[in-house]
Amino acid sequence: MKTKQSRALQAFRRVEAWFAEHPEIIPASGSSAQALTNQVTALTGVITRMTEQGTEQATQRSQAMLVAKDEATLRAELRGLHMKAIVNVATALRGQVPGVGVIRMPAGGIRSENLVASAEALATTASVYKAVLVERGLPQDFLEQLAAATSALKSSIDARGLALSKRTGATKSVAGDHDLGRRLVSMIDASLAHALRNDPATLASWRQAKRVTIKSSVTRSTSAAAPTATGTASAVTGMAPLTLVESPAASTPVSLAQDPGTSASVPETAAA
Repeated sequence: MKTKQSRALQAFRRVEAWFAEHPEIIPASGSSAQALTNQVTALTGVITRMTEQGTEQATQRSQAMLVAKDEATLRAELRGLHMKAIVNVATALRGQVPGVGVIRMPAGGIRSENLVASAEALATTASVYKAVLVERGLPQDFLEQLAAATSALKSSIDARGLALSKRTGATKSVAGDHDLGRRLVSMIDASLAHALRNDPATLASWRQAKRVTIKSSVTRSTSAAAPTATGTASAVTGMAPLTLVESPAASTPVSLAQDPGTSASVPETAAA
């Protein structure tokens, strides 16, 4: 299920819950009561189907991936074991058995469907030379083994196709119900805009419930500037702050005044 469809489904469920929490709304809506009842009922059906088909999408996607994984193994077994054994023996018999040279391996990168067709064609051709191929070392039932491996790959292809088909159907169903649900909510909103025109609080609650949320944003808080430590230089003047110090000669405090002509601090002694 796409993100916008998933968020719409969440909104549809909120609408359903909103009506469950406000059972008085529909009876009080006058002539719109029957229409609202039908629309809410239809929306419940949309929610049920979208939920079921969304699960079906995920299930069939997993199934298709599992089958595709098995298909690679089945391809390797059919081509690398059964078909290759037959072709190797036939290749060794070229020039000794007329016509056996037509038995060849298909291209390595062909699709699974084409590999199945090539294996079936190989079985038909190899059956003509079965006696001599068995005489040169192939198992008596090599054609049966080839047929079984071919059938296994064909079944895997069919299973993958069926899973993809079910997933496509589920995707189509979700898209259709998504559009239907949005139309239903739009019609419900039109009815409630009239029914709740004198109840702004409930109307605001409804509009919040029906809203399809978008990607959430993170609000970044600006941290307050750390206070300047005592005794550090001023950021504006670059000069140290004025402080009171004890005179080494007496207990009378003196202040440090900044000499305007220099960057040094000159003490101001207290009057005697």
